[in-house]
Amino acid sequence: MADFKRINPTTAHSVWQQGNARFVDIRDQRSFEAGHIPGSLRLTDANVQEFLADLDDNVEVVVVCYHGNSSQGAAQYLAHQGVEPVSSLDGGMTAWAQSFPDAVERG
Repeated sequence: MADFKRINPTTAHSVWQQGNARFVDIRDQRSFEAGHIPGSLRLTDANVQEFLADLDDNVEVVVVCYHGNSSQGAAQYLAHQGVEPVSSLDGGMTAWAQSFPDAVERG
């Protein structure tokens, strides 16, 4: 059975800096616009199938939510769709913004 892993903000930041992962944010539009990880994609029910079709098989996917809870379910869903590797960001965008305030994009 496909599964996901949990990734802490420090490790996620390193992966992000290296450009070795695709960050997807499952929060609502308003929250995404208020602050998100630069380069991340807002993933919704409306665009998930297109995302899966276009995804490079060699890229890790890191799922981001508010606090790291909802992202676990979304990461599990992606894993069941064949996405590998896939991770959930522990602490979500809240932890990321607290740890790396300079790595938050607005708009």
